[in-house]
Amino acid sequence: MAAANPAESLRDEASCSICLDYFTDPVTTDCGHNFCRSCITQSWEGRDTNYPCPQCRAMSPQRNLRPNRQLANMTEMVKNLSQTSVRPKEENLCEEHEEKLKLFCEEDQKMICIICRESRDHKSHTVIPIKEAVQEYKEKLKMHLEPLRKNLEDLLKFKSTEEKKAEELKSETQIKRQKVESEFEELQQFLNKEKQILLSRLEKEEKKILQRIMENETQLEEQSSSLMQLITEIEEKSQQPTNELLKDVKDALSRCEKMKFLEPEVVSTDLKMGFQLSYPQQLKKWITKFGVFDWWMEFGRYTVNVTLDPETAVPDLVLSEDGKSVRSGKTRQKVPDTPQRFVTYPIVLGREGFTSGRHYWEVEVGDVRDWTLGVCEDSVRRKGLVTLSPGEGFWTLGLWNNQGCWALTSPQTSLPLSEIPQAVGILLDYEAGKVSFYDAGDKSHLFTFTDTFTGKLRPFFYLYVGDMRIRQVPSWN
Repeated sequence: MAAANPAESLRDEASCSICLDYFTDPVTTDCGHNFCRSCITQSWEGRDTNYPCPQCRAMSPQRNLRPNRQLANMTEMVKNLSQTSVRPKEENLCEEHEEKLKLFCEEDQKMICIICRESRDHKSHTVIPIKEAVQEYKEKLKMHLEPLRKNLEDLLKFKSTEEKKAEELKSETQIKRQKVESEFEELQQFLNKEKQILLSRLEKEEKKILQRIMENETQLEEQSSSLMQLITEIEEKSQQPTNELLKDVKDALSRCEKMKFLEPEVVSTDLKMGFQLSYPQQLKKWITKFGVFDWWMEFGRYTVNVTLDPETAVPDLVLSEDGKSVRSGKTRQKVPDTPQRFVTYPIVLGREGFTSGRHYWEVEVGDVRDWTLGVCEDSVRRKGLVTLSPGEGFWTLGLWNNQGCWALTSPQTSLPLSEIPQAVGILLDYEAGKVSFYDAGDKSHLFTFTDTFTGKLRPFFYLYVGDMRIRQVPSWN
């Protein structure tokens, strides 16, 4: 690279490439390059033959060094000229030796001059030219900037998601509050107390979840602020002059490496509101008034807590942490292909297995266009082609493309329904060999399978697109 000005070019020509200082007793090698006699002698110390030139690496069989008087005279003139000339203000000089700072000590992380290099303080240290140090540390700083920017981007996205979840939670809470208000309006004074209890629980649950979301937002805000501040410092550091850039650069790199993106705990916004009325006798009268007492007596006592088994879920399905809901995913998850797992169709089973007794549960399907629910034997086929029929160990009922409901008998049985159920109730009577399906909204009967059960039966769920949830059913206790 060309020197900054003619005076500096002249000084470079009068400097030894080994010590980087003015020539002292310059000598010329066979290849024509010049060095201080002491420098080249020290470089060749311990050799009896094959003397390499430190500059071009050419070999000389003998130790031929010719004094270069003309270069010695020129060096003296350059030194005198340098002493009388005014140094540029921007030139960095060693405070101790008044020499130009040309080297960078990696151990002490500071710029030094040629004389400093030979001192006891730096002689055993790793020393490189300043230009190399600047380039090296610029690359290191640049390398740390990209992950820092990526972390900031991830934090801002996560923060945006948390804010959206908070809004959705408020909206869902409002909808549930209105539903509670309308359902309890007819119960008048008797259920007014129960209504207040439910609203209080709902509000407490909302506050609890919102508090966790706000804590996440605060944590994300703090991390974002720290990251932005560090990024600003690193960007400014990268643009600083050489001496400022290299000053404390190791500390800047250390802070970059220590900056970690701590992902907050994912907060579930599912409102797990349930209720249990405290006046069963009066409640029986109210249930009788509305014509559902027989249903309540038939099923309320058999309610079971059903959860989904992730070990059986096809990789396309995503289960909630509480095992109560399932949705269709956009991509297949990386999960082990165990013998228990379905792989071809979007199926998942319940954790619970039944070998006796009566058991009732309900599933919210909402506006899902394709679903199938029921029970199946624990030993059913999990891989390849799966045929949903009693002969294959499946007793199920399903909706196809939102057009009609079918009991998957052999052959299938079409169910002429005036309205598609938004929630389905399943009652398993093991000893009677029956699996019955109900519209959980108006409690109307949909279909009953009659068979003989011999092995363990498990709840069955098939979901093509959308989401469904096992809902909490008040038990008659």
